[in-house]
Amino acid sequence: MLVNNAGVFDLAPILEITPQSFDRVFAVNVKGLLFTLQAVARQMIAQGRGGKIINMASQAGRRGEPLVAVYCASKAAVISITQSAGLALIRDRINVNGISPGVVDTPMWDQVDALFARHEGRPLGEKKRLVGQGVPLGRMGLPEDHVGAAVFLASADADYVVAQTLNVDGGQWMS
Repeated sequence: MLVNNAGVFDLAPILEITPQSFDRVFAVNVKGLLFTLQAVARQMIAQGRGGKIINMASQAGRRGEPLVAVYCASKAAVISITQSAGLALIRDRINVNGISPGVVDTPMWDQVDALFARHEGRPLGEKKRLVGQGVPLGRMGLPEDHVGAAVFLASADADYVVAQTLNVDGGQWMS
């Protein structure tokens, strides 16, 4: 089993995105995910027992945001790769699915908050507070809120779930 969970974030107005920022975000969030998935899938095929691959996407991959174009695009690519790999690898009994978290209260969000503060002229902590209040459930997610979805997708109970990305986001995105 693989949980493909590496990711980086950057933020900039659309006219200020740099090639370096674009390359860094896509190198980790897309290229790293794809080639890790590929290496693990090759091993699973060689072993002949199938397997489970879970890609971590984001609700940001389901829509654009004015200051977060590159990150949103990278997570949309994760959702698309999950669909393509899921369809390609199911014949080898490898289920590829994803989880699309909403906003999750991790140390990375402190960095995200600081970037928003700089670009939106907000005090530190304000964007994080507002984002948490905007979740229909009333709070930011916690890492442990995603465990159940991951355990399900890794289990035999999800053998018939193929190429899907589950929203685990407190009700922010409905599909």
